[in-house]
Amino acid sequence: MQKKYYLLLVGCCWLLNSLAQPKLQLSLDWKSFLSKQDLVWNTMPKDYFEGAFVGNGLLGAMVFQDDQLPNALLFEIGRTDVYDHRTAMPSAYETSRLPIGQFLISPKGTIIHCQMRMDLWQAEIRGIITTSLGEIRFRCYTPSAEEFILIDVVSSAGERGYQYFFRPQSAQSARFIFKRASGLELNIPYQLNPPAQLSKHDGIEIITQPLLMGDDYATAWKSNKTSDSTNTILLTVANRWGSTRKPGAGSAIDAASTIQKALAKSMSQIEQTHRNWWHAFYQASFLSIPDTKLESFYWIQLYKLASATHPNRPVIDLMGPWFKPSSWPLLWMNLNVQLSYYTLGMTNHSDLEENLYQLLERHKDQLIANVPPEFQNDCAGVRNPVGFDDLYNPLFLSADTSNRKEINIIVLPWLTQMYYLHNRRIMDDQALRNQVYPMMRRAFNVYMRIMYKGVDGKFHIPYTYSDEYGNAHETSLNIALASWGFKTLIATAEALHINDSYLPKWKEILSNMADYPINENGIMIGKNQAFAKPHRHYSHLFSIFPLYDLNLDNAKERLPLMQQSISHFTNLDGDNCMYKFSGAASLWAAIGKGDSSLKWLHRSLELLPRFAAPPAPARTPTVTPNTMYSERENPTFESPIASTRSMIDMLFQDWGGVIRIFPAMPSAWKEASFYQLQAQGGFLISAVKQNGKTQFIAVKSVAGTHAVLQTDWSGKIKMLAPTKASMQQDGNRVNLKMTKGTTVFLYVGQQPEHFEIKPNLNLLQPQSSWGKP
Repeated sequence: MQKKYYLLLVGCCWLLNSLAQPKLQLSLDWKSFLSKQDLVWNTMPKDYFEGAFVGNGLLGAMVFQDDQLPNALLFEIGRTDVYDHRTAMPSAYETSRLPIGQFLISPKGTIIHCQMRMDLWQAEIRGIITTSLGEIRFRCYTPSAEEFILIDVVSSAGERGYQYFFRPQSAQSARFIFKRASGLELNIPYQLNPPAQLSKHDGIEIITQPLLMGDDYATAWKSNKTSDSTNTILLTVANRWGSTRKPGAGSAIDAASTIQKALAKSMSQIEQTHRNWWHAFYQASFLSIPDTKLESFYWIQLYKLASATHPNRPVIDLMGPWFKPSSWPLLWMNLNVQLSYYTLGMTNHSDLEENLYQLLERHKDQLIANVPPEFQNDCAGVRNPVGFDDLYNPLFLSADTSNRKEINIIVLPWLTQMYYLHNRRIMDDQALRNQVYPMMRRAFNVYMRIMYKGVDGKFHIPYTYSDEYGNAHETSLNIALASWGFKTLIATAEALHINDSYLPKWKEILSNMADYPINENGIMIGKNQAFAKPHRHYSHLFSIFPLYDLNLDNAKERLPLMQQSISHFTNLDGDNCMYKFSGAASLWAAIGKGDSSLKWLHRSLELLPRFAAPPAPARTPTVTPNTMYSERENPTFESPIASTRSMIDMLFQDWGGVIRIFPAMPSAWKEASFYQLQAQGGFLISAVKQNGKTQFIAVKSVAGTHAVLQTDWSGKIKMLAPTKASMQQDGNRVNLKMTKGTTVFLYVGQQPEHFEIKPNLNLLQPQSSWGKP
């Protein structure tokens, strides 16, 4: 009996303690909030850079006015794995992304007006085409769990004779199409793929595109009229080679099968599954800032990211699931792919990052084979670019100190740095030991093998490449990468109790590395090579961002050097592009300069005329009305994504073992909030700032590790937490000891009545900065 009462007492105490614990609440009507971020068109978008878009990581559609039939609405169809594969070596001609074609809706009457909305919450496009004879309403989405695109059409009586059809596009290299249209590279030989073949099976229209390699891809579509006025069109693209990586025809069979299976399914259930996926995606985290244009841009980029990648889908290339002729129809991995994935982990979407790191693991043998035989026992690497689901691109390495041939290393060290950060956010020690650490070991051992000890007793980087500026001795890029790599390898080996035979050598190099070459303008490209001309790639400043090798903790006395280096980078006007300015924004944020960061963030989002008048360049790099980016008419997916990373960097940073809350807030931003941003150590961080003061910080431990937080508070920091949590304060930092699943709340002064994140929707008017209002 006594035991029974004791257990009852314990249970009551636990219940009372649970009830006493505060709860973190995100008070948000998601549908209403995101509706204010939707892109809206009140005129017909004219091309790719104005169009509305949907995607599910594999298939995508971009919607705009056709340029061949002006009285028609075009759905440009894309599939992310439709690549040519004629050669083992990556080639913008022989292993390029390939076009598929366009689905068109052509009204009977003359188009008078067009309205469209890209609904972020439901992940669909809705529109009304008004014509001289009536109207056509349409809706388009790519179901998250399916491999087809759905277009619903409802027409008025006067438009019941509208036309709809698919127009295949010749399967030629995206670069071939782009360059020939520009009158460039006319002397480069290129053999065309065979013409498409049209057929019909059980009422399904099929377009098979054979390739010179002997395999093919195929588009299939079917309309399903449920009345004189309503029509549902299902369209798919099948690519047997892309799906299986085995040569052979038969994609038409797969495409027809996909349509047949779709017709047998419940469209309402497909729609609900689709919406459930998207609603869960958005609610994984939240961010709000007091700038309507920037906040809308942020949420549109999250939509774009989830349209471009889903779990187990291909790695994002420079187009995403959409297609446009381009000079860069492959995967560029010296910056583009990295920037595409820059925000996913921090915004608590680590599952969408996995496909990039699965690619590394899947092709470990290629990464090893890419380096010269004498390096293959302990090194790996890859040059830039690479083809679809492939990492073959050999790179030159040499330990000869007199070598003057280019050594281009950036790709794998940078990718493994991101791989490591991904792992530390989800805290998978087994994967760290068995996958991440061995990959990092090979990537950074390249530096150990090529660095040499000079007469000064220092270890030096030999003649190497600084992307995309040029070659030099002691390139700052490679000093930064080597330094980060050796520090992280040593820390990881010690944390996991790995008795690595290379530990003494890594420690020796790290303790005696030559410093960054410096002149009056700051950090140089390399020894005897100043940063002397305008250039977009901030590779020589990697020590500041994204590696934080030089920072306010370990080198505060070098803050003037960091400031001068960033200022010189942006003061040399020219070679301008979006990621140059977003890079500047993140660089300034890394050293706590929020006003400068905001200045360059705004510059990255400045809408410029794509076609300028002389003497300006004929084609101007600029963000576009639909938040895509035109690099002189080339699509580059990553650049807008990088600007969202800059926004996060002002509110939240995580490096050097410290989670930093509001580390670079612009003076104009008095209010901001975020919910469940993900930090290394397996933490979900939330915080609210109102009237220029941080109201509270909430820290949830997913893995049960210790956390160090840097706040912007002065005075005594207070904590509300379960009894098993503890806190030690050191100035504006706190050291938290927490158990798995625990949430603690930090604040100063009087305890907040509620720990609630609630954006002020009255401040967020329906946006008009994006789309074509």
